[in-house]
Amino acid sequence: MKIEYIAFWILIVLIVGLAVWKLIGSPTDTSSLIALALFTAGSELLLWKAIFKIDKKTSIGFVKLKDDMNSNFKHINEKLNNWESTFKRKK
Repeated sequence: MKIEYIAFWILIVLIVGLAVWKLIGSPTDTSSLIALALFTAGSELLLWKAIFKIDKKTSIGFVKLKDDMNSNFKHINEKLNNWESTFKRKK
């Protein structure tokens, strides 16, 4: 497993743990809110990083697909032009 996945799940566990600890009444309101905000921000950053990595891979895949399609269309266009010239010669 990647360290990012481990860090994400640790942050999620810390958020849940802090919520349970807050229910018991141990931390003060201010310290628990600051800790909760830090844990949430950390997990959100890890999520956004993973989403942007997926987006980058997807965009690279579409660029490759576009290049493949352009080369195929050029090949098809050349064949059609050859057929057209062949039919014009036969008339």
